[in-house]
Amino acid sequence: MKNECNIVRDLLPLYAENMVSDDTAAFVEEHFKECDACKKEYEKIKEPRSVQRNGEAASLQKLGRKLKIIRIRTVVFTAVFVTVLLVSAFAAVSAPIYSPYSEGLVTVEKSSDSKLTLIFDGNVTDFDCDLHDDPEYGDARVCDIEAWTTLWDKWFSKGGEKLSTAIECENKPLYLFYVPNDGGENICLAKYDPKAENQIEPDGETKGVITLPRLVLGYYLILAFAALILTVIVWLSVRKRQNIRLWTERVALYPVAYIISYFIISGINPTSYSINRDFSLAVFLSLLIYGGLLLAHNIWYLKKDIKAINRGKKF
Repeated sequence: MKNECNIVRDLLPLYAENMVSDDTAAFVEEHFKECDACKKEYEKIKEPRSVQRNGEAASLQKLGRKLKIIRIRTVVFTAVFVTVLLVSAFAAVSAPIYSPYSEGLVTVEKSSDSKLTLIFDGNVTDFDCDLHDDPEYGDARVCDIEAWTTLWDKWFSKGGEKLSTAIECENKPLYLFYVPNDGGENICLAKYDPKAENQIEPDGETKGVITLPRLVLGYYLILAFAALILTVIVWLSVRKRQNIRLWTERVALYPVAYIISYFIISGINPTSYSINRDFSLAVFLSLLIYGGLLLAHNIWYLKKDIKAINRGKKF
């Protein structure tokens, strides 16, 4: 009987995996009827294997879901990255290149009793006219004129077509100034007086005023760095509390995104002559970058989770 038990116990691993012939299986099962010790030994072998297989199946199923999520997020992350590149390229090729003042750049003509027409040189592809009151000139109004082109227009525009616009004078004296946005003084193109005999008087004198670039983007950059430093301090104080730490990291990613977008739009220059355009692009680009950073952050933690599953630990 002892020899038979030794034979059966040698066969148990193969029997548990159904890797024995029918005759051997019948022999083992017949032995179980007479030997409780061998039967219990078989149950010890069989039960852990079943539990292990179920655990492995659950882990593999969970791992499959994690990998699927990673694939989806990787596709989205790639789409965000490509979009960021396209927006960055658009920002570069559409940035205004302001035209320095030269004779004939802007021509002023009277079109009616209450309107003046500005005609720009063919090299100008866009412009802006800011009509406003200025206490320095009493009842007269002031019109600041800017003109520019872009790399896109230089590369792809046929050129030659002259742009024009009409300015409402409202029967008040009007001073027309060209703003070169190059650190030089504004140029007085003409003075218009509806009561004078020669209503439009070419001037060409400087206004004695320099239009300075705006520093707002630089201030927002400082705020972004301050917010990043604050979130880092918070992270250091809560790093052992997983949920709060994760949310702190997600919040900290936006200042990082804005800082990146700022340098893409403005480079190392903290000033801007076209603040509305640059700030709008910086915010839009920062949101795209933030979405990409969030995806990267989630994927990184998913990979850590998968490694923990492979090690048989709970992350």
